[in-house]
Amino acid sequence: MRSPELAGITIRIYTREKDGTLVDYEQDFDVETFAGQIPMIGDMIVNPGVLQGVDRHDPSNRELWTVVGRVFNPRDLNDYVALVVEERAPDPREHSVVAG
Repeated sequence: MRSPELAGITIRIYTREKDGTLVDYEQDFDVETFAGQIPMIGDMIVNPGVLQGVDRHDPSNRELWTVVGRVFNPRDLNDYVALVVEERAPDPREHSVVAG
């Protein structure tokens, strides 16, 4: 259940490239997408998106995001939190958590 304090918060995803550049993925999520919480540094997220036409239940078609930073009030948007993530393919040992 979402806490009342998080009502109206939008989470925007940014990725950190290998050279440190932050790239806006232009993907917004509400807090409910993340179990009513704002993910913290160190949390892993199964990327909710998959390419159209591929089997979302095949772990090789999924990606994991690891949260490496959080930015509050990005671009002076006080109802946004930017999550900075590093993206990677899941390790075979993680397949059971990535796709069912």
